[in-house]
Amino acid sequence: MLRTNGLPSSKIINTNIDPEIHKTQDALKLKESCQQFESILWAKLWKDMRKTAMSISGNDKGRPYQQMEELTLEMASDDLVTSSGGAGLWKMLYDSMIGKVAADHEAEQLRNADNEAAGFDVQG
Repeated sequence: MLRTNGLPSSKIINTNIDPEIHKTQDALKLKESCQQFESILWAKLWKDMRKTAMSISGNDKGRPYQQMEELTLEMASDDLVTSSGGAGLWKMLYDSMIGKVAADHEAEQLRNADNEAAGFDVQG
């Protein structure tokens, strides 16, 4: 963990990850999954806050558009994360897991190189 002015910083620095790894299919799937996780988390948080606010005010009974409100919150959460990056939780999750994707990719390349050297068909 980095320290700035005596305070810990939450920046994660992956200096040993090949930039090309971020363009692989697995990395793109990981990014999408992390973004979906943050979106679901925000939607759940907002729904629970709305529910609590409605119960405190006494307006929680007989709301005909409750399902539409929940769908709107889900759509807003998804848009927040995908268009503006959200709060960055998805990025922290992605950064913490991309090393595994890079290691798997490197292991696959080594297997393919070994198979080619042994004369096996790696296209299969």
